[in-house]
Amino acid sequence: MTPAVRFGLTVPQHIGDAALLRAVAQAAERNGFDSLWVVDHLYHYPTPDDVAVLEAFTVLGLLAGWTNSVRLGTLVLCNAYRPPALTAKIAASLDVLSGGRLELGYGAGWHAEEHAGYGYDFPPPATRIAMMEEGLEVIKRLWSGGPVSFAGKYYRLDNARCEPKPLQQPRPPLTIGGGGEQLLLRAVARHADVWNYFPVPLLEYERKLGVLTNHCRAIGRDPSSLRQSLVVPLATAAWEKEVRDQLERAAPRGAMWRQGGFLVQGTPDIVVPRLRDYARRGVSLFIVVLPDSTDVKQIEFVASAVVREFD
Repeated sequence: MTPAVRFGLTVPQHIGDAALLRAVAQAAERNGFDSLWVVDHLYHYPTPDDVAVLEAFTVLGLLAGWTNSVRLGTLVLCNAYRPPALTAKIAASLDVLSGGRLELGYGAGWHAEEHAGYGYDFPPPATRIAMMEEGLEVIKRLWSGGPVSFAGKYYRLDNARCEPKPLQQPRPPLTIGGGGEQLLLRAVARHADVWNYFPVPLLEYERKLGVLTNHCRAIGRDPSSLRQSLVVPLATAAWEKEVRDQLERAAPRGAMWRQGGFLVQGTPDIVVPRLRDYARRGVSLFIVVLPDSTDVKQIEFVASAVVREFD
């Protein structure tokens, strides 16, 4: 039996207009989106032309106050940008004040320029993933309330407390994204409640899922206990010309809006069956990225023409 399918929406972080950000968030909630998601970048994302990027937790705090029921997620926090103990504290506070709506996506970090610019070390991938895993251990222990003492290779705690604890128990869901087969997917099996990936060709997706299943079995975990989500750059409209127009306007926003890659494009009769293919393989959450994340009318169109097809 395939799980129920939900839809999330990434919100604009390149704007300084709080009223517009609020309108986007409330339109998504009003039109049936299950969750709102932010990225964790500091500048030059998604392209070098994007200098202004709003900080993730600041945006989530506003979203929590502007909405009532949608879940609030990070896709994904960079382990290096905040000490994991501080991340645990901030996230627990947000979960409490939002009424238990936090979805914590967590990652090892990849944006070398941001690390260098802000003075963070940028070790090789294997080290960053090891630091991420230890950071997640710190977060999970602190969410138990404490006091917590911990002496790891990268982080130390001395009778630390995290009160109030998160409202969600035993803890807010943890998402890890990526497809590295030897280290990253093994970390997903060890720590995550949700694996996040992209709409790659189905055969490749099935192969990655098989690798992840084997990692779960190697540690005695039931693979069915791990949920699946996809980040979906989605260009859709009632007419193909409108789709092409969206993509033309979005082209300067980065490679995701060009042909191929992870882009899902076309009229609803094309994109809905493509998403159903992933749902049949266990994906239960599609996190939509729109060509223009500030377009409230497009949010309403996607809700009526795509989201409601999965009710």
